[in-house]
Amino acid sequence: MRNAQRLSVPIHLERPSARSLHEQLAEQLRKAIDAGQFAAGTRMPSTRTMAEVLEISRGVVVAAYEALLSEGYITGRKGSGTYVAARPHRKEHGPAAEPVEEEHSLIDMRPGRACTAGFPLTEWRSAWRRASHHVPFAGEPPPLGLPELRQAIALHLRDSRGLVPAQHEIVVTDGYASAVRLLVQALGRPVVIGLEDPAPPRTRAAFAAHGTVVPLVVDEEGAQPALIPDNCDIVVLMPERNDPLGVRMSPQRRQEIADWAAQNRRIVVEPASDGVFSVGSSPLPSILAIGDAGSTVMIGTFCEVLTPAVRVAYLVAPRHLAEVMADQVSERPSAVCQRASAELLRSGSVGRRLSRLSTLYQPKRLLIQAALGGFAEVGLAGPDSGSSMTLLLPGDVRAGEIVRMLRRNELIAADLADYCHPDGHHRNGVVIGYGHLDDMTLRRALRLITRALDDHGLARRTHRYRRTVA
Repeated sequence: MRNAQRLSVPIHLERPSARSLHEQLAEQLRKAIDAGQFAAGTRMPSTRTMAEVLEISRGVVVAAYEALLSEGYITGRKGSGTYVAARPHRKEHGPAAEPVEEEHSLIDMRPGRACTAGFPLTEWRSAWRRASHHVPFAGEPPPLGLPELRQAIALHLRDSRGLVPAQHEIVVTDGYASAVRLLVQALGRPVVIGLEDPAPPRTRAAFAAHGTVVPLVVDEEGAQPALIPDNCDIVVLMPERNDPLGVRMSPQRRQEIADWAAQNRRIVVEPASDGVFSVGSSPLPSILAIGDAGSTVMIGTFCEVLTPAVRVAYLVAPRHLAEVMADQVSERPSAVCQRASAELLRSGSVGRRLSRLSTLYQPKRLLIQAALGGFAEVGLAGPDSGSSMTLLLPGDVRAGEIVRMLRRNELIAADLADYCHPDGHHRNGVVIGYGHLDDMTLRRALRLITRALDDHGLARRTHRYRRTVA
């Protein structure tokens, strides 16, 4: 079964408006095609998928597609779908079965583990074989990375995020920590770094190694622009999905922070968001897309999409910073690794893997919600995206006790307190990663978690039973 083509370009329809919905939709798609956000030959989302994502009738999408078809922007292929047409005046932009678990009882639900189900092994082998056909470099690869990999990353961002970073440069590094180091060193001064709170411990550690990290308060709309300290030189955000709360930043706040950074000559850093794995959510513009080119940076890796063994990360950095970084690069991926990564990107393997994982994770989310959603006093944060979820507990049930009980029962989970800044607001919860688990192991893990919650007297959603605390 073919995976549904996702919508990668932000679409905003005004209701009410003097213009009809199908006219608005056709105009925005037309502009995206002209801007190179949809490449010639790209398969468009089906009318059903587009209607579901934008919450409009299918007839509106059909009318918009018919208008684009008559203008030569798109073309239909019988039994295959709708594709962006090759237009002479357009200029292209842009530089199997789940594995059997090993025979041991320990279940590791710490977030960040890569999923091996359905791994594209044939394409993986082919990419490395092709990469090895080249004569080895006599010296080191170019400081910013091999041109073919940098171009492949740019095209991947266009196809997956609708980004055309024409005023930025792609800088290839050998990992997330190296990318952070290059960015801070390029600024050439001691920095104060505002980081969403909570945030993954590894992210905080990477930035704390090169500056002073202060917490940025996060609510249901993401980081709050009004509470960003005046002395912040760098603001690190997760607009598509706060990890571990799963909060998605509102468009208004994205614009406010982008404007703040441009006006105050600050840097906003956001992830490339390959780990969002969302099904059916309407794209929102990245801060890099709406912000000033000199104040926006994006950092991406392929750890969750492929494997942490691929030690390739990248920055999408302003050109003036990229020029400084070129003189400071000390560690970079090997030429073979860069070529293999470029092959995986160019072949579409990474894009297909993203879609495949999004499809695989959805039933796992539903399983978790069915098993744990019945606890009246437990909130589930991040249930619609990502590969992890957070159980928000009442104040009198300490997350640390739950984590220790689970560990005694051969299940490793993370305490939400480990994600919180020492000077920030401490939250009470348990973070569980599920994307890497097969169905049988996940069900066994959920039974252990349910038992732990029951043992702590947490109430189910019934009218007759209420938890009492001595």
